[in-house]
Amino acid sequence: MSEVAGIILAAGQSRRMGKDNKLTTIWQGAPLVRHVAEAALASRLQKVVVVTGHEREFVEAALPDGCLLTHNGDYEQGMAGSIRNGQYRLQGYGPIMILLGDMPLITAEHIDMLIAAYETSGRDDAIVVATSGCDWGNPVLFGKAHFAALKSLDGDVGARSVVNANADCVITVDIGDAARRDFDTPDAFARHG
Repeated sequence: MSEVAGIILAAGQSRRMGKDNKLTTIWQGAPLVRHVAEAALASRLQKVVVVTGHEREFVEAALPDGCLLTHNGDYEQGMAGSIRNGQYRLQGYGPIMILLGDMPLITAEHIDMLIAAYETSGRDDAIVVATSGCDWGNPVLFGKAHFAALKSLDGDVGARSVVNANADCVITVDIGDAARRDFDTPDAFARHG
């Protein structure tokens, strides 16, 4: 059994949502980010770190008990800093799953499917990517062999570049529509509310 930790990225400015912070917008009775955090806490993830940034106090207030918190003071510089902050909060841990705070259709079962695929692989360099059909999505689980590459990311660059550079390490797990469904705009909330 692998002791996998999770990083939920929740630092962004939600620019496409207009004046509202998408992560604290209510969807199906709870703030969007809470759905993701509750799924992570209900899964086999051993620790769950939420990286906050923009409107930190509101995002933190939306989270359930049990999450560890870290703040990315440089959140305006992009996603790479949030990934690093999450990694530092989980030093000595691994593998790590990176989840996005705006993907509320991800369930504990989906997360556990990725963990099981990692364990079955028996590889420290495995990268397990959630997919919807042939399309890569999120979350993504990284074996420890990729931690240095994740820490070296810079600017508004997510972990996809590490996945693309290590295609021979990728294992895909089809979890359906949840892997690609994020909520970035008011229209997305309206369509899926």
